[in-house]
This record gives sequence, structure tokens and C-alpha cells, in this order.
Amino acid sequence: MSRRPGPEKLGDLLRDFLETSGLGHTIKHVEVHAAWQEVVGPVIASHTRVSGLAHHKLYVDVDSASHRHELTTFYKKQLLEGLRQQLPALCIHDIVFRPASPPGA
Repeated sequence: MSRRPGPEKLGDLLRDFLETSGLGHTIKHVEVHAAWQEVVGPVIASHTRVSGLAHHKLYVDVDSASHRHELTTFYKKQLLEGLRQQLPALCIHDIVFRPASPPGA
């Protein structure tokens, strides 16, 4: 972060701070998690967990093969649209549903 002479905009200072501290990534993860919960609702949320966001793909762990198949086949397009409406700045292009890791793994 380089200092510029004179007053600086608060938004610029906050953006620089979030970038250098790494908090921007944490905040983004919290936003994605909250948006996922809202878009899918409590039933689907109880069978899924957002595990990451990389290269405009949202990675979601699913607790069973049948739920994974159902989400991929019947709901993926609708969920993707809902996430795009909730988080337009993230430009999510795809949702990748993966088998959840066994507990304790």
C-alpha cells in the first residue's frame, strides 16, 4: 500500500486494507456461504456445504450420491441463477457438486 499525498478516500483505504490483510477473502467466503443458505433453503442446506470458490466456480460438498445427482440434474441451473442474483460481483459461472469427505477425514 503506497501512501499518496493529501487526503484519501475511505473506500480506497478499506480496499487496500482488506487486500493486504487477507480479510477480503474471508468476507467473500462468508458472503458466499450466506447466499448459498438463502438460495437453497434449509432442506438442501442440511445436505450440502460450500467448500470453496475458485476460478468463478463454486465448489459444494454433498452428503449423498442421490442428493448430488438431484442437484446436478434438476436444480443446478436454478441455483446458479439465484447465486448470480445474490452475488453479481463474483461472476459465478458454474457449481461443482462433489461428494462430501467422510467425517473426521
